[in-house]
Amino acid sequence: MLNVMNCCHIIARTSRHKQYRNGEEPCMYRRGVSSRTRKLVIGGAAAALLGSALAVGTGMGQAAVQPGGNAGASSGDINALVPALGFSPGDPNATADRVGPTGVNVPGRCPPTQAQVNAQVALKNASLPSGTDLESRIQRFEKTLSAIQDLKCPASSTTLLGRLNSLTALRANANRDNILRGLGLNETPADRAAAGSGDGAAGGATGNAGANSGNIDALVPALGFSPGDPNATADRVGPTGVNVPGRCPPTQAQVNAQVALKNVSLPSGTDLESRIQRFEKTLSAIQDLKCPASSTTLLGRLNSLTALRANANRDNILRGLGLNETPAG
Repeated sequence: MLNVMNCCHIIARTSRHKQYRNGEEPCMYRRGVSSRTRKLVIGGAAAALLGSALAVGTGMGQAAVQPGGNAGASSGDINALVPALGFSPGDPNATADRVGPTGVNVPGRCPPTQAQVNAQVALKNASLPSGTDLESRIQRFEKTLSAIQDLKCPASSTTLLGRLNSLTALRANANRDNILRGLGLNETPADRAAAGSGDGAAGGATGNAGANSGNIDALVPALGFSPGDPNATADRVGPTGVNVPGRCPPTQAQVNAQVALKNVSLPSGTDLESRIQRFEKTLSAIQDLKCPASSTTLLGRLNSLTALRANANRDNILRGLGLNETPAG
């Protein structure tokens, strides 16, 4: 326990540079002050010092207490600011790999859920840029990719990296401001990454009078989601968050072959209507193969193209996009 002299010594030492009325030092005895009053004053000072020491020693000062450990990024804005992962969550109990959205194998437990990633971003960042400017967009993608890796999943279990690359490429594009104006908060110039098309498209195109496998592979838009399991009997969560048959979508090669089979030619232009026709014909092929549009990202990307019909700046926006890229992320 602190005795009176020790208490006075501590207070005097911690208050060395303060001036006191009449030159008095802390804890000095004055005539007319009762013994009981002195004890109360000294006891209160000792308790305050002890409380401060405990707060410092345990890190439990009031300023250190933050809900969820996050100093500034609340769940209300984090949910809107963190980019979508672009691929259905893995099975936490999975022991085998699965094919990721870029066509390479990733751990079956990956990616985490969007909610888990949002929470990790909030935990690590006091704030997240909310602007629609290029650098704010890039930072949101970079911080989200960092959170994915913190949660022990590779970037390839999402479509984030490809979309981020399409943003960083805009740094060298003089038309970047016009391109960005046509995009939503976390949309990018890149289409969602897709499973690579196989060589099987050539065989499926047999009997097609005009669209040969050489150009079909380049002209058919990517599906934006990994192929289903042909033997699946249960549903899976599709890229738009709704359940789709586990066998869907078909492979890119199967879709390419079906497009070639049904179309003598496919528009190859970079103009708006040629782009729209390629997406429409690809969606038709998906349905011919008994899979819903929601098993791909085609419909959302097509909608972002058709919306450009009413946009006076559409030509500038299209100049910044690849052959089958759309304003949608």
